[in-house]
Amino acid sequence: MASLGRSPASLGVLIVALLAAACAPAAQPSPAAAPAKPAEAAKPAAGAKPFAGRTLRVATWGGDWANGVKTSTAKIFEEQTGATVEYVFGNPADNLTRLLATRGEPPFDVMQLDNLTEGIMIDKGLLEPIDHAKLPVNEVFNEAANVTKDYGPAFTIIPGVIGWSPARFKELGVPAPKSFDDLFNPKLKGRVAYPGMRFGSAPLLISGLAWTWTGDKNAVGEAAKKLKQMEPRVFGATPEMATWLTNGEVYAGISHTAQIMVMKSQGFDLDYVYPQMKDKRGWVYWNMTDVIKGTKNKDMAEKWVQINLSGEAQELMGRSNGVLPTHKAVSEKFAKEEKLKVLALTPTDMAQMYQDDAKFINDNRDKWNDEWNRIMGS
Repeated sequence: MASLGRSPASLGVLIVALLAAACAPAAQPSPAAAPAKPAEAAKPAAGAKPFAGRTLRVATWGGDWANGVKTSTAKIFEEQTGATVEYVFGNPADNLTRLLATRGEPPFDVMQLDNLTEGIMIDKGLLEPIDHAKLPVNEVFNEAANVTKDYGPAFTIIPGVIGWSPARFKELGVPAPKSFDDLFNPKLKGRVAYPGMRFGSAPLLISGLAWTWTGDKNAVGEAAKKLKQMEPRVFGATPEMATWLTNGEVYAGISHTAQIMVMKSQGFDLDYVYPQMKDKRGWVYWNMTDVIKGTKNKDMAEKWVQINLSGEAQELMGRSNGVLPTHKAVSEKFAKEEKLKVLALTPTDMAQMYQDDAKFINDNRDKWNDEWNRIMGS
């Protein structure tokens, strides 16, 4: 898994240069597209605008992620359908809370979320099944298509990383981190940002640390006690962590590759590492889009999911935001580009990273939350 060992330092300049390209209108497909071009979303007949005058409400993350969505899936969707996209910004836990608090018509039609939150929403009956025959599932990794066979396939792989400031570490005389244990250096006390339990991947990560430190992935209380020794600054959403890291309030932060790449593209001197976790390196999960039960715009919602999975949308999002595609052709294309090959992880690479069954995590989530709150106080 050579891609996990490469530094993404050279990506910053490239991503800045490509942001403009990502925002430009997509090229029109030729009758026989060359293999080098990105796979494109299925398009309606010339001039057809099947959803003109209608509005699709999309729940998704805010900040840099939202900008990437607007210049990839949303751009293609609006051009093809004539519909308008409105957004409800928040992390999946917050959007789930909004949905549960609403009576009658749901506050949004589709939702981008992680596979852990998806499992909760399936159990609560909040999602509409999706007919995979209507989706380009053969174009994505089989594992991405079947995270949950009757619901939204994954459109991106999300590997977790430690993001850190080389300049700050150098000033302190602290070596580059290779594992979570390296963050316990006394010079870093109070200078590490760590996600609270409402953050999407936090239950997966704390379980992974419990497994790393004790051999028992259910020993979350023990892992929390150890974490408390570093006096981390606990954040609830990625933009909060990003602000602390870029203004020097913290010197390292738990994040994912896409966020660190975007911050580098904005000129910040940052690096990241897939931390060693026993025989694994880093942790990983999926993001997908699902149709909300009770929406009056199911037809538009299914079209959004279809476009979200397409090679055209995934390539635009990958180039602008550094997210890792599940579309096979896009992943293969990125693997051939020296400065983008770090985005070309495959399910084989993922097998070398810490993962766990969503049902196990969700079945234990309440107990872990109680342990976390009792020990960490937030």
